[in-house]
Amino acid sequence: MISLHFFHTNDIHSHFDHWANLVTFLNRERRGLRAEGQPYLTLDLGDHMDRANPLTEGLLGEGNVKLLNDAGYDFVTIGNNEGITFTKNILNAVYSHRRFTVVLANLYDTNGKRPDWCRPYVIHNMNGVRVGLVGLTAAFDKFYRQLDWDIRDPFTELSTIVEKIKPETDIIVLLSHVGLPFDERVAREVNGIDLILGAHTHHVLKHGLVIGKTLIVQAGKFCRYAGRAVLDYDEEQRRVVHKTAELIPLTTPPDESAGQEVCCLKKEGIAHMQHRIAVLDHEMPVSWFQETEATRLMADALRKWCHAEIGMVNAGVILEGLHAGPVTRYDIHRICPHPINPCKVSVTGREIVQMVNTGLDEAFQTYALKGFGFRGKMLGKLIFSHLTYQNIKKDGTPQAEDVRVNGRPIRLEKEYSVGTIDVFTFGTFLLPVVKAKQQFFLPETLRDLLAWRLTQIR
Repeated sequence: MISLHFFHTNDIHSHFDHWANLVTFLNRERRGLRAEGQPYLTLDLGDHMDRANPLTEGLLGEGNVKLLNDAGYDFVTIGNNEGITFTKNILNAVYSHRRFTVVLANLYDTNGKRPDWCRPYVIHNMNGVRVGLVGLTAAFDKFYRQLDWDIRDPFTELSTIVEKIKPETDIIVLLSHVGLPFDERVAREVNGIDLILGAHTHHVLKHGLVIGKTLIVQAGKFCRYAGRAVLDYDEEQRRVVHKTAELIPLTTPPDESAGQEVCCLKKEGIAHMQHRIAVLDHEMPVSWFQETEATRLMADALRKWCHAEIGMVNAGVILEGLHAGPVTRYDIHRICPHPINPCKVSVTGREIVQMVNTGLDEAFQTYALKGFGFRGKMLGKLIFSHLTYQNIKKDGTPQAEDVRVNGRPIRLEKEYSVGTIDVFTFGTFLLPVVKAKQQFFLPETLRDLLAWRLTQIR
């Protein structure tokens, strides 16, 4: 009997408050296993990088790769925060100094070849046991296509690879950044996968989830837990006879050198963002519940960048105001850290009025959105460019009247183009945007547009 140990993390999103604790845990556990001659692998399941952190933004992901290297990771796959928040050139460069293997099967260049920095699968020998590792990421086709990638259906890619490697492996492990519903489907429909190391949906599966013969694990988010899955393999029967999983809260004492490394990399990232964008002759305060100069600039930037008739943004995307004086790239990142892209949609005047009224609703403004690229506290009021209205109350409820587009009364049946943010194309916040014809603008983020507008007014 041989026990195979798999340490796993996922969706850290550049939250490194517990990174030094994680390093302590990994070093301690791996040291003990080495002394006993037991095999192990250390794996990350993607969204390790998040450009909301100046460490990641300022170093364009290279700091994250260094942390993974120095923590002794063996294999990783990528998440959407690696795949669609960096340009193709940056993503191609960021893994050039890796000491781990990137496993990713469903990302292709537009010429039909996979990128040089990843392999679709790996067959790794763990003390004589042949372990096949396959990597997949979520297929956000509209975004990958804008970045000149060809992202393919993960289920189709997986099925083909599993059939190919079955004869060459004793165990198959899936590195999945596609989400728990996908992983459950794989467990039900794809024979031969022993372990799925999951991510993307931030589930906390304390002891894993067993479907059929497949164990699914996932370790939440933000480096709050480390995961460990153990497969007991009977070498005589040539099969897995037992599987266990656990999540370990990262309360171990921090590793001093790892903590210092995070601090140094963050300082280096900030130093890389000291380029001056503009010089303001006045302060720009911000409010999440009323229009301010900063949020008006943001709405206007979206309208102009997207070549739309109207600009629309939620005030909560600007986290803080700006002081008078020099404004650096770091300042812009600090007040607008979201990996959110511009988007143009076509909606009717009637739908615009509906959205204006939604934006006046207190429940909308105070909604504490988590995910979809939003890194703020709450949505805030909807702010518009080239759209005005009178805010009146009917039976105590705010309601828009006399809605005008560029000074003219809105025509309810007419279609208008609106430059807005990709966040609203997800979920159910603004259904007209979700259902509308959409055009995304990548790789630009909101802070790029804000910096662009500030350079025009200085």
